[in-house]
Amino acid sequence: MKNNHEPDSLILAEERTLLAAERTFSAWLRTALSAMAGGLAILRLLSFKNETHRIAAHILGEMLILWGCLLVVLASLDYKSTRSKLAIAKNYKSTYMGFIVIVLPLFIMSALLIIVTLP
Repeated sequence: MKNNHEPDSLILAEERTLLAAERTFSAWLRTALSAMAGGLAILRLLSFKNETHRIAAHILGEMLILWGCLLVVLASLDYKSTRSKLAIAKNYKSTYMGFIVIVLPLFIMSALLIIVTLP
């Protein structure tokens, strides 16, 4: 006997998976932005009297900024991969306009942040 609710449950499972992927993506982006903001704060807002501390702070700040930029790239690739898998499974064409509107400015800001903070 065929269950009439099977297609509905499959659609709901796919929607839950997509929503989970979006929550994970936004969490990684928040982490990336926090890392970049922390790195920028270390580089620009803190002043040190000792040269060794200044150099260590500069290295730490740059590492945080680069790590944040890497997180943006990796989170974007992971989200795009998950979304593509769902599009293939569901047999629909997904739009990436929202994805582009979120990620493109982050890529531009990340690049500008790296250029501005490098010595």
